[in-house]
Amino acid sequence: VGDWNPSWSPDGTRIAFQSERDGNYEIYTMNTAGSNLVRLTNHSSRDAWPSWSPDGTKLAFHSYRDQNYEIYVMNADGSAQTRLTNNTPEDSCPRWSPAGSKIAFVSRRDPNYEIYVMNADGSGQANLTNHSADDLYPSWSPDSTKIAFDSYRDGNYEIYVMNADGSGVMNLTNDSARDEYAGW
Repeated sequence: VGDWNPSWSPDGTRIAFQSERDGNYEIYTMNTAGSNLVRLTNHSSRDAWPSWSPDGTKLAFHSYRDQNYEIYVMNADGSAQTRLTNNTPEDSCPRWSPAGSKIAFVSRRDPNYEIYVMNADGSGQANLTNHSADDLYPSWSPDSTKIAFDSYRDGNYEIYVMNADGSGVMNLTNDSARDEYAGW
């Protein structure tokens, strides 16, 4: 059994995470002490990678329920699950901006993995990285002006940062080992 990808609620009282404790990955929440476990999704396909909205009322996540990964949002109690993306290639790993107006995510539309951004309602989807190497796992700066991400641009996964509009890409690490999963 695996529990993965914890995401703290903005008020610090709950943790959202994915778990396969019921046979496949679903999204759960619990209090920070581990009590009050609540299963938010209940689907035969994988639901994973939860990300809280800054006001704590919603969670973004990706799901395989359409036979490919798409980005969804739902209320913090699991109700009103709504698909935001609708593409044959994978859309995954959503991360809500601290300002609350945008969601960054990974897409394989180009056909490699790229960092995309969209409005919180799913509109205005745009490729930010537009590079031939894989770019993965976006992480917003606290002021929503920058996004850190992993990239294979140098033949090894390194941490990069860019402005929230995709400009000003800069390599932050240069190491023979994999550098991944940046967080602010």
